[in-house]
Amino acid sequence: MSSEKVKCIVSGIEKRFSSKSLEKKFAKFGTIEVFRKFYVSNEAKKLLKQGVSVDDVRRQLQTPDSFAKPDLEVLFKLKLIKNRKRKAELSADERKQKEQQSIQIEKNYYDFQEKLTSCSKTYIEWATGGKDGCQVPNGGTCIRPDIYFDNEFNKEGRCSPCAYKEHCLCTNKQVS
Repeated sequence: MSSEKVKCIVSGIEKRFSSKSLEKKFAKFGTIEVFRKFYVSNEAKKLLKQGVSVDDVRRQLQTPDSFAKPDLEVLFKLKLIKNRKRKAELSADERKQKEQQSIQIEKNYYDFQEKLTSCSKTYIEWATGGKDGCQVPNGGTCIRPDIYFDNEFNKEGRCSPCAYKEHCLCTNKQVS
């Protein structure tokens, strides 16, 4: 084996490898073609590990515009970029779609919080009896399990201080 030049996939910098170092690379990568596909120069590795974007690395190392951009999956496999870096380099459509998803999730959360605070009769029945009253045969589910009073101190029953007792379907804490 003789020495060979290999080009960095990020910056385009060529480096000559001796036959001994190529043998080590063959042990790791298998063939010279695979090694060429995954070779990143030390300068580019250092910058990528610091969190610099691929475009900024290419700019700093003065990579010509004609040199093809590297496949981000290859850099991800080499653990030179993280998921958050890949997300930053999404297309405009993908970014817009992710923003819409997050807005919808936030809207659903606020709708649910509003439902929790409204405390209407239908909500209390839904919360204590389950969907379609499925929990009623088992005694229901208490909406305020934190309220507990002993019968000798509270003759009206354990649920007397609860604001939801008027429409509650839970029978587990009520005193007969």
